[in-house]
Amino acid sequence: MTPSVDGGNGDVTSLHSLYMLVGELKRVRRTGWLLSKVGQKEETREDSSCNPNSQKSVDDLIGSGVDCVESVGDHMYRMSIMALTLPLGQYEDSANLDRDRVVKLTIVHDIAEAVVGDLIVGRDNLTKDTKHKLESDAILRMKSMLENANSNETADSLHSLWLEYETQSSQEAKLAKDLDRYDMILQALEYEMRDNAPRKLQSFFDSTEGCFKFACVKNLVQVLYDKRKQFQELFPQQ
Repeated sequence: MTPSVDGGNGDVTSLHSLYMLVGELKRVRRTGWLLSKVGQKEETREDSSCNPNSQKSVDDLIGSGVDCVESVGDHMYRMSIMALTLPLGQYEDSANLDRDRVVKLTIVHDIAEAVVGDLIVGRDNLTKDTKHKLESDAILRMKSMLENANSNETADSLHSLWLEYETQSSQEAKLAKDLDRYDMILQALEYEMRDNAPRKLQSFFDSTEGCFKFACVKNLVQVLYDKRKQFQELFPQQ
């Protein structure tokens, strides 16, 4: 029996559709790991299909032997836990930040990927402007779904949070970006340790070196570097 619904003037079906759409984040794999052939068997790694310039789709890459690759939803969830628990007040450069806003930014920052997937600028000739347009259109689609549910306030909030992160227009957005980068190299270390493959994902560490802005994250990064060095010393020949 279908339960009855009382109260509310909005289109609840539109909310249902939005939540179904956002659920795609659980299934959208992070493209960087797919291109790096994380979790693939040795014979699969010899295949050139994961070349960053390949025309193969992400679905093709998933089908070529990836066992367990982080989803966008996985990434966003751990970022939000970081934002919720970081000791911001212990550091002068983050003591006055709005923690709740940072948490919201981490939850929203990649939400467009539920529609467009995890796009990488330069792959298949994708430009930064085209990526921004595709993701912006996806956010506007979600905003419209909230407006159909008479949730204009949350619709505007979703859109403004995404724009704030995208343009890095606040200190809170900059901290969220630090967490985005930190979570990426933390995941990279986890994959290297899982696969006994020290230095395999060095490019991810290189891409973030010198990019961290906040002391609370820099300290975490230093601990990560120390742990990675200790792990690498177990494999002196690799």
